[in-house]
Amino acid sequence: HVWDLSKIGEDQSAEDAEDGPPELLFIHGGHTAKISDFSWNPNEAWVVCSVSEDNILQVWQMADNIYNEVEEDTPAEMVERPM
Repeated sequence: HVWDLSKIGEDQSAEDAEDGPPELLFIHGGHTAKISDFSWNPNEAWVVCSVSEDNILQVWQMADNIYNEVEEDTPAEMVERPM
């Protein structure tokens, strides 16, 4: 799970509450065994490497819309990209 602690206590709709608390940003569902370690990539924004107890290594990145709060009608050229 990836959490955004700055969102603790934020209001949310009943529909959003079904998905979890407001601070729950993302659940990576790629592993079938328990995660034993993970690491954020220091050179690529929002890229994570995780390994599970069955020795499966995954490198993954969340979609921009998960961590960037952008209005749906915002033109693509106006959206800030992580460096």
